[in-house]
Amino acid sequence: MEYRTDDQVIARARQVAPLADDDLPSLINLVNGVREYCDLMESLMPELGGQIDVTKMSHNMDGDA
Repeated sequence: MEYRTDDQVIARARQVAPLADDDLPSLINLVNGVREYCDLMESLMPELGGQIDVTKMSHNMDGDA
């Protein structure tokens, strides 16, 4: 499930941690900022498709795991 509306964000956040009503505006602003940043980064990234070998993502420059 994507958390696109304020109500969805609040419902999921309350499942994860106790939240005071005073914390909700800050949480909503944070989530919206992260979402906007991720959307922007996604739009800037080229379509790489199968060009990335994810099996080597945890290896160092020498190929050691």
